[in-house]
Amino acid sequence: MHHLRAAARGIDLLALAAGALFAVTLAVVAHRHQRLDFADPGPALGAVVITGLALLLLAGLAGIRRLRVHRLWLASAWTAAVLLTGTVLIWYAVMTDTSHTLARGTQVTSMRDTDAYLTRHTPAPVHHVRVPTGVFIQALRFTGPYDVEVSGYIWQRYADSVPAAIERGVVLPEADDSYEPRKVYDVHRDGEHVIGWYFNVQIRQVFDYRTYPLDEQDVWLRLWHPDFESRVQLVPDLAAYPPWRAPAAYGLDANFVPGNWAVKTTSFSYDTPRYSVNFGQGRQYRQEAHPELYFNMHMAREFAAPLFGRIIPLAFIAVLVFASLFVTTKNTRRFPLAGFDGLTVVEFAAAMLLVLTVDHNTARNETGSHGITYIDYVYFCLYFMTIAVVWNALLLSRGPHLALIQWRDNLAPKLLYWPVLAFLLCSITALTFLL
Repeated sequence: MHHLRAAARGIDLLALAAGALFAVTLAVVAHRHQRLDFADPGPALGAVVITGLALLLLAGLAGIRRLRVHRLWLASAWTAAVLLTGTVLIWYAVMTDTSHTLARGTQVTSMRDTDAYLTRHTPAPVHHVRVPTGVFIQALRFTGPYDVEVSGYIWQRYADSVPAAIERGVVLPEADDSYEPRKVYDVHRDGEHVIGWYFNVQIRQVFDYRTYPLDEQDVWLRLWHPDFESRVQLVPDLAAYPPWRAPAAYGLDANFVPGNWAVKTTSFSYDTPRYSVNFGQGRQYRQEAHPELYFNMHMAREFAAPLFGRIIPLAFIAVLVFASLFVTTKNTRRFPLAGFDGLTVVEFAAAMLLVLTVDHNTARNETGSHGITYIDYVYFCLYFMTIAVVWNALLLSRGPHLALIQWRDNLAPKLLYWPVLAFLLCSITALTFLL
C-alpha cells in the first residue's frame, strides 16, 4: 500500500505540474496581449485553456481514486493522453493560425497605404519618379537551408513623361550571378510603356528555423531600380491584381508547385534600411532614407514530410525504449523469458542512442540552423528518457536496494515513463510556440 501511495503521489505531482505550466502559459499570453477575450480566443490560446483545464481536472481525480494497480495504469495512460493531446492541439493551432504575417517591413495593400508610407519615409523636398512594378511567380524551390530558386515575370510601367535617360529594369540584390532577366515584351499603350522580363534566379536569404518542423518562412524579392542617381521610386502595380485582402495569395501561377511548402499569403511591403555606406553617390544619399519595395511569399512547411520522416520514427523509438522496461527483471522465474539484464539494456540503449544521433544530425543538416530548433528539444527528451531507462536498469540489477525501484518488479518507472515523456514534450511545445 505504501508503494501504491508513492506511485499515486508521483502521478498527482506530475499532473499538478502540467496544470501549473499551462496556467502560467495562459497568464503570460494574456499579459502580452494586454487582454483576454474568452468569447473569441485565438486557436493557440484555446488550446492552452482546454489542456490546462483538462490537466487540473485530472489532478483532482487522481487524488481521490482508489489505490489499485490497474487504476494507476489508467491514471498514467490518461495523463499521457491528455498531455499528448495538448501537444497536438498546439501543433494544429500553429498550423492553422493566419493572424500574423512574416512580410518584411510594412505591408501595403492599396495605393493609399503606399502613398502614406512614402510620405512618412521620404524627405519632403525630394521628388521621385514613381514606377509601378509587378511580380508573377511561376515556380519556387528550396535548394538548400538558405537558398531558394525562383522563376517568373517582373514588369514595369513607364509613363511617357519619364525621361528616356532613366534606365529601365529591376535589380534583385540577393540574387547570384545567374540573374539575367530576359525581356519578353515591350508595348506602348495609353501613354505608357509596359516592359516585362522573365527571370530564373538563385536567391540566398536568412531563414528562421527555430520552430522546425512547424516553421514558416518569408521568401522575398527585394526590388531595386538600377539607376541610383535618377531618384526612381518603385511602387507596387496593384492595379494588375485583384483587390488585396489578407489572407490572399496573388501573383502566383495556377500550377505553382512549392514542393513541401504551402503559400499562405503574398504581399507587397516597404522597408527603409539605413546603410552604413553611400554607394559612392555622395554624402546626401548616405543621409537620405530610401524605401525599398519587397514582394513577399509567406510559406508554411507541409507537415506530412516531417511527420513521416521525423516524428513517427521517433515515436517508434520511444515505444522500443519503453518496451525495454518490461524485459528487465530480478525475478529468477521470469528471467529466462525476458532474457535481459542491466548490461543488455545498456547495449540496447547505446544502439538507440546511435540511431537518434544519426537522425538528429540529419535533421540539423536539413535546416543548417546555428541555434536550437524545436525538433532538437524533441531529440533531447528522447536522449533523457533513454538514459533514464538505462539508469533504472542498472539500479534494478546491480545498484543498491531501492524500494520504489524494486516494488512489483520495476512497476513505478513503467507507470511514469509516458507521463514524464508527454509532460516534457508538451512543456517544450508550449514554451516554443506560445511564449
